[in-house]
Amino acid sequence: ALFTVYLLFCAVKGCFKFGLRFLFFTVHPMKIGGTYMSSFMFNIGLVLLCSLPVVQFCTTAFSDYARFSTVRQLFGVQVENLQFFNYFWRNNVFVYALLVFALLTTLYLLCRPKDSSGDGQALRDRLKSRRP
Repeated sequence: ALFTVYLLFCAVKGCFKFGLRFLFFTVHPMKIGGTYMSSFMFNIGLVLLCSLPVVQFCTTAFSDYARFSTVRQLFGVQVENLQFFNYFWRNNVFVYALLVFALLTTLYLLCRPKDSSGDGQALRDRLKSRRP
């Protein structure tokens, strides 16, 4: 359960990175006191889209622990034997796609490791200006 929560926290962190810097422009940034409701809902949608693959990945990774559970019945038997997805499961396409995305993300974060300076001066100035 802790690994699953960790993966979901990684998904939330990825949403913040995705919203802050997607190529050369911001799509739906998450800013303290400055996030629009549509941006918030977009990021919530990204987290919800990530929750199902996290459960599927954990079910596959820890299949011995989830041997006789309902989630193993869903992902391990029914989804793997769907006619369309059968080719993808047999050839481990999902695992390779995960590895490719991890590699691309690593390369991108090596090129641009930080969003802004880590001193927090801009945040302190904004918080001071909001006080009465």
